[in-house]
Amino acid sequence: MRKSLVPLLLCLVLSAGCTTRTALPSPTLGPAAPDAVTLVRSLVDRSAEQGTVRFESSTTMSSRRVHQSGDLVRAHDARLLNLREDAVDVVVVADAGYTRSSGGDWTRLNRTDRTPVKSGASVETLADEVDPRSVVASLRGALLVETREDTVDGVAARRYTLLVDLRVQAEQTTDPTRRTQLMAAYEAGFTATATVWVGPGDLPMRVEQTMKTLEDKPFQQTTHTFTDWNADLRVTAPTS
Repeated sequence: MRKSLVPLLLCLVLSAGCTTRTALPSPTLGPAAPDAVTLVRSLVDRSAEQGTVRFESSTTMSSRRVHQSGDLVRAHDARLLNLREDAVDVVVVADAGYTRSSGGDWTRLNRTDRTPVKSGASVETLADEVDPRSVVASLRGALLVETREDTVDGVAARRYTLLVDLRVQAEQTTDPTRRTQLMAAYEAGFTATATVWVGPGDLPMRVEQTMKTLEDKPFQQTTHTFTDWNADLRVTAPTS
């Protein structure tokens, strides 16, 4: 029994991104959610139960496009992160963050420091931008308007279309800059829809949100894609 504690203690001390592997998702789809409240609650809970996931996201506003990709690991009470945005790399471990640009030297950041990504998110809040639990939770207050069978990259999925309440979304965000942007869009009469593809294990595969102006012209679109749930992913502090 004592010998079995050694790997666990090493993970705690090194903050190396070790996690307890959870079961892989069921290969079949679960029953359709009857409403948005049930859908969001289920996806938030199921996402939080998973130890690791790979993510990819893109946000397009006017002609500007921001692309992010990386790995998320849930380790004990921390979320560890490898993230690349354009030529910027960010690593978040339990007690600090590290960043570099264009393959240069790494710079250490404290948890409250801002990262050099386009959103300016801090080290401790950066995971909220890509964590599937946070992405889906932002849709609380939405209205479910359509459910259909679909596929994503050849995998069976169920597609849900929702009307998003921008005011509710603004009220629940923890980022003051993002809250201001959402409230300004809401007060200007902007509308938003979201499409969520749910796959095996009742886990989100893709989440798209589109915001349109009062004239029904696309203003901003964000797409999140999640793959490799519970793969053997590791996040470690850079050594050089």
